[in-house]
Amino acid sequence: MTAKYPRLSPAYFSFVRYQHSQCLLKVSIVTVKMALLVLFFSMTSVVVGEVSTRVCEADGNTPFDSRDIMVGTRLTIIVSSDVNDNWPCDLAIQGTDRYYGVLSARDFNESTQHYDGSLLEAADDGAFVYRWYDSPLEIDGFSFTGKGNAGNWFIVDYNAIAIGDCNVGFYESLAVDPTYEIPFSHVRTRDFNKDTKVDFIDFAAIASYWQKAGCSDPNWCEGTDLDTDSNVDVNDLMLFVDYWLEKTQ
Repeated sequence: MTAKYPRLSPAYFSFVRYQHSQCLLKVSIVTVKMALLVLFFSMTSVVVGEVSTRVCEADGNTPFDSRDIMVGTRLTIIVSSDVNDNWPCDLAIQGTDRYYGVLSARDFNESTQHYDGSLLEAADDGAFVYRWYDSPLEIDGFSFTGKGNAGNWFIVDYNAIAIGDCNVGFYESLAVDPTYEIPFSHVRTRDFNKDTKVDFIDFAAIASYWQKAGCSDPNWCEGTDLDTDSNVDVNDLMLFVDYWLEKTQ
């Protein structure tokens, strides 16, 4: 005996398909809501911070105005953070730029081989600054390791040692390539007597060579021929007064 089943109408199948699609839609909406909630809570639990650098005059407080600096000028570079975090970072000079500028840290500790004087108030007790020198990569600089609080982490000094351009690289998390570079441009000094300030004593040096011809490399009339055109004249005087009363240290 063959069993007989009731014949279902097309309307019934349409109803079933409609109910199935509504169920899938509700599941999709719930899935999207759950995903959005997970994303929201994950975003709110992440603290976004930034490590930054700033350049100051030798006093460590007066902001540097990005002007060309005289050979012999000393500046400071301060590394800071806006969060409490463990964030290794480095300041270094690479390649031929090392012929024009040099970095130095403060108060070298012979027993630890660290530079205790370069740590600032926001560095934790376990933090330290050490020399980073890599001969194959031609890199010379300093590294900060350890946890720091929000504020100033460490400080290094920058010295202009020759006429030309020099870039100091900032490296995050032990990277090989710098995150960005801090550029410096060096010009001839106007501090002829090297007493760290440009004043009347240096003006007297210009006056002593006034209208002098035949200045030549490497002395250039004791540096007073600032444009190196072999004559000490009004052009050199104008270059001199651009740095009147400026200090190099």
